[in-house]
Amino acid sequence: MKLPLPPLHALAPRRLEKLCWLVAAALGFLQAWGRRHDSGDGVAYMGADGIAYLDIGDAYWRGDWAAAVNAMWSPFYSWLTGLALRLFQPTPFQEFTVVRLLNFALYLLSLAAFVLLLRELERFRQHLANDDGDSQFNSHADAQTGSQVSAPTNSKTDSHADAHALPRRAWLIFAYALFIWTSLSMNRVARTSPDVLVSALVFVASALLLRIRTRRAGWLAFALFGLVLGVGYLTKTFMFPLAFIFLASSLFACGNLRRAVPRVAVALLFFLAVSAPFVVALSRTKHRFTIGDTGRLNYAWHVNGTTSFIHWQGEAAGASGTPAHPTRKLSDAPALYEFAAPVAGTYPPWYDPTYWYEGVRPRLSLKQQLKAVARNVLLAYEFLFYRFFPGAIAAALFILFYTSRRRPRDIARDIARYRFILFPALVASACYLLIHFEQRYFAPFVVIIGVSLFNAVRLPPTDDGRRLVSALVFVTLVTFALSLGYYSARDLYSTVADLAPGRAARRDVQWQVAEELRRLGVAPGEPVASIGNTMFHAWPRLARVRVVAEISTRPTGGDVEKFWAGDAALKARIVETFARTGARVIVAEGIPAWASNADGWQRIGATHFYVYVLPRA
Repeated sequence: MKLPLPPLHALAPRRLEKLCWLVAAALGFLQAWGRRHDSGDGVAYMGADGIAYLDIGDAYWRGDWAAAVNAMWSPFYSWLTGLALRLFQPTPFQEFTVVRLLNFALYLLSLAAFVLLLRELERFRQHLANDDGDSQFNSHADAQTGSQVSAPTNSKTDSHADAHALPRRAWLIFAYALFIWTSLSMNRVARTSPDVLVSALVFVASALLLRIRTRRAGWLAFALFGLVLGVGYLTKTFMFPLAFIFLASSLFACGNLRRAVPRVAVALLFFLAVSAPFVVALSRTKHRFTIGDTGRLNYAWHVNGTTSFIHWQGEAAGASGTPAHPTRKLSDAPALYEFAAPVAGTYPPWYDPTYWYEGVRPRLSLKQQLKAVARNVLLAYEFLFYRFFPGAIAAALFILFYTSRRRPRDIARDIARYRFILFPALVASACYLLIHFEQRYFAPFVVIIGVSLFNAVRLPPTDDGRRLVSALVFVTLVTFALSLGYYSARDLYSTVADLAPGRAARRDVQWQVAEELRRLGVAPGEPVASIGNTMFHAWPRLARVRVVAEISTRPTGGDVEKFWAGDAALKARIVETFARTGARVIVAEGIPAWASNADGWQRIGATHFYVYVLPRA
């Protein structure tokens, strides 16, 4: 017998919110667990950034401060990954699972921070309603309809002082759908990066701004505000300049400068107390003042067009500077790079790009800047409409404001009331659009902007308005399900399939490569060489080896093909060069069918990887 389920409009708002929490937690866990091995080429999904964070975490927890302090990767996430691995001591094969479960815990923290933000938004909306009532709204609606519009507050169904706001159920659905989608599609819980933690910190900082605005923030709240901003910097370098935007917003959110200045000064002191030790450590390491070099490098890469990410040799030196100590180029055709010292890590070129790119000089060029902005705006536009859920959210907001019977001036005034939390989100988004568009960077700010706009909507309490809201909620839920349904089903399939004992390990390509290296006697810490896109491979971390030389698909491509197309003499010369770097073996990502000679290369199981054992010196 099939039991009828109550429709959403029959659920009490509190029960509906608990259902949203359950859906958010279930989908987040499914992504974290389902993608721990089954994504693309096995655990290669860990990604280059993730490997660097794990290596840095190891360095911190073994006390190797010289190797740990890094101007590219902020420390806090590495501290957390290192702590998780130290506590649970997983096998190499299981450590990526532990890290993804850590990410899931951070996602739950982000969910809790988002709940706090929603609570403060509701209180702020009530604060606005209590301050000015709805007299202007009613008079304008009367002028358009020619009739009186009653606006009773139904505490049983809405629990709001503002009867012209979106119904609480609808507002919750819009808000949680936006949070879940951005967390799983833009940020992705399965991605080994600090971005989910950044979202949590941004939500808490924005919630504290709302508390400050409603004059419910004491000295302790301002101290916490500074502490959150300081931890934000330790989590992501960009949060350092953004912290001053948050502090400026808090200054004006207080409403009284005389009251605000000493309290914001306390927040600033706590921010500096948290961030200054790492700034000092970085500056001493670099022998110059710096809060981190990620902004400088990203501007050079994405705006100036400097050779991106690895193996910059000073191309176009007049435009981008001269490298102080680049990776060492041992061969030109094909290009073979060596980087055994002095940088630590599994893959040194990406463990600390700021060392290899020391000497790069970002320069302001109006032409290059406009080109970068145009590219990023186009990517943002394509993202908005290619991924149809954000397009549906944008359309819902437009329809709600358009049908609100409010004059544009009044709508602008309603939105402007949220300027103190919108301002940091808009500034952050604008900064990223100036340099580089990547979905995960925008995720928390999209949520802040979206929920603020939904909170600013004011509708006449008519039957037509309620039907319109119900229709928009239905469309939002459908697009949400369609957008995430396929990926969630894939994660569920992977989770169920991995229940077979050992199945995940047997099919994981990267793990098979690591196991083959162990079988060949390559011990942890020993040097190896690589041919292929090593930067995005996980097998070196799994085998606990160090890549010290490579022929890479980056930066220009074509070098791997040149090696395989070469004659026996060229291959022998390259193999000898690899051997001189001290590498024990060469791991190649596939051998083309047209390769002229592949003598000495052994295929690793049924994978597309091959290994060549180098003679010992």
